[in-house]
Amino acid sequence: MTLKLKSSNLLTLSALSTCLISLSALSYPTLASAEGDDDWHITIDKQVEVSQKQIAFVPFAGSEAISSIIENDLKASPLKISSQGLIGQPHSSEELKVTLPAWQKLNFPHMIIGQSSVVGGKTQINLEVIEVANGRVIKGKHTVSDADPKVAAHKASNRIYELLTGKKLDLNAALLYIEEKDVGEQKISTLMLRDADGSNPTPLISVPDSRIYAPAVSPDGRYIAYSLQKKYNNAYLYTYDRQTRTITQLVNLKGSNLNPSFSPDGSMILFSNSTNADSDIYRVSSRGGQAERLSALALPYDQVSPSYAPNGSIVFVSDHANRGKPSIYRYNFRGAPVRLTHGGYATNPSVSADGTKIAFLSGSNAAIMDMSGNIIANYGSTGLDQAPSFSPYGQRVVYAKGAKNSSLVVRYVDGGQPVTIPVNGVAKSPIWVPSGK
Repeated sequence: MTLKLKSSNLLTLSALSTCLISLSALSYPTLASAEGDDDWHITIDKQVEVSQKQIAFVPFAGSEAISSIIENDLKASPLKISSQGLIGQPHSSEELKVTLPAWQKLNFPHMIIGQSSVVGGKTQINLEVIEVANGRVIKGKHTVSDADPKVAAHKASNRIYELLTGKKLDLNAALLYIEEKDVGEQKISTLMLRDADGSNPTPLISVPDSRIYAPAVSPDGRYIAYSLQKKYNNAYLYTYDRQTRTITQLVNLKGSNLNPSFSPDGSMILFSNSTNADSDIYRVSSRGGQAERLSALALPYDQVSPSYAPNGSIVFVSDHANRGKPSIYRYNFRGAPVRLTHGGYATNPSVSADGTKIAFLSGSNAAIMDMSGNIIANYGSTGLDQAPSFSPYGQRVVYAKGAKNSSLVVRYVDGGQPVTIPVNGVAKSPIWVPSGK
């Protein structure tokens, strides 16, 4: 392809990048007003293959580490990001003006450009997402900042993803899970918190010769509800305050108390209680107190794994229709529960932030279905009977895989590249902790 500029030289692809970088340092008014000179023809003698759906990511000016974080964030997403075959490195829409015709020949529908710097002790990132065909900057220039460079980089990725898809992300959300080591009386069960890229593993609660079960996190990320079963005892519910690092027993019901779930406003907690070989669903204030059994769900056999939906309705598991073969139901606190799955083995449901999808365990497979019970994603056997858990905005899921040398798998619901995080022990019941950033 040929780009008309002002001069009389011919450049091949090998020299083009150097030329364009040099041009970007020139004064644009001088270039634009240079009249009467012969036309400058730049000939590219190698056509770069570009998919119509690929998005050009121009490495950001400033910190290479920040640019790499943003690029890796986007490459793991369903977006088709490419930093190959680029013909220069403009870092603002102003810098792009002189070479925009050449970019338009490459068939990238969009391009991402920006730069990072340190301002007032914080990392500041300026970014622009551009429609290449017309040079339009989508919703103008955007600026994000944070004292933590990695947090700032993830904020930039969140913004870019939303500009291109209309969907929100929380790439600063952390992962909370149970890590088990050793066996028998030597077993140690630990509630672990770590970044979703696998860094900064932090133990919150560690108990020897005991078991922690199925944690839940309040909507503001401050409180963690979980079950703890000490040796020769039933499982009791506790809450952990991440700010004060205090632990409080939530209820004192006989039997095993499992599978807590916070209401959308954080004021209530659902859980299941097993007494006399039957399980029923209860709710209690998140500050503790008298637990109330949901009598409308007091069906024959077992009702377990309750989980709040964003609209305040709930999903839960029951085998009253077919003893020993659990199904998932939806209940809105009016009328009768509605059965969503039929046949097979379905358990451990949780609802996405937009209320349109349910992550669950289908047999031994991690899966996602719509609210009518139609499976829309099946991630295969986890080896641990672990269901996926939705991220705060519902664009990603996490689940544990591997019965011995476990790992956490983070992936987008709509595709992209899964990220696998090795765990030192057996990982169970991973969920997300919102960042609030």
